[in-house]
Amino acid sequence: MATRFDPTLYRVTPPAPEEPVCDACDRRIEGEPGGRGYYVWARGEEVRRETPPLCASCAQAIGIAALAMWELEEDGD
Repeated sequence: MATRFDPTLYRVTPPAPEEPVCDACDRRIEGEPGGRGYYVWARGEEVRRETPPLCASCAQAIGIAALAMWELEEDGD
């Protein structure tokens, strides 16, 4: 049985411009970010890097997932 997606359940109040927003979950971050992401992309000779803020729970979840993937890669050898 399919359920209907209700977008109002997931609406996040837009933050004030000076407040940092978590790049993973779009929630406002009170105080200092819990961590930072790292994006790198290239177009031709130009290389761009971006370090968006993450809330503490997303930073922890992403870090643990990365460590788990790294462990799986090492076990494959």
